[in-house]
Amino acid sequence: MSTPPLTTIVGVVVPGDGRGRELGFPTANLALDHSDLPADGIYAAWTRIDDDPEVWQASVSVGTNPTFAGDRERRVEVHLHDVNLDLYGRTLAVTLVAHMRPTLHFEGIDALVSQSEADVSRCRRLLADRDQGGERVSPTGG
Repeated sequence: MSTPPLTTIVGVVVPGDGRGRELGFPTANLALDHSDLPADGIYAAWTRIDDDPEVWQASVSVGTNPTFAGDRERRVEVHLHDVNLDLYGRTLAVTLVAHMRPTLHFEGIDALVSQSEADVSRCRRLLADRDQGGERVSPTGG
């Protein structure tokens, strides 16, 4: 039985806090209308850059980043796996395939980095098993 994608979020990449890059997980922050965002959490996703036909695996955070102090708006941050591109000003179409976990508050940076590593690993495994439409892929190709 297949599971359809949860939703697709489209937005232009804008500067963020720069914290993701410092922690080893650079993210593309999307400028969006926040009214139609899915629930806060971490998602596995396929991402397309502009009109490029290639899609990239991604781990996506939707929420307010509760680990860091301050009154923060909800945001969408996209960590493209194995991609090192300047994405500012480019449009991303992010197809959320699976909700991996809720947004959490971490007591320190080490705990956040450790969980982020685990999240990326889980997203990679899940996406390796799915096509760009979210459909499960048979290991035998049929």
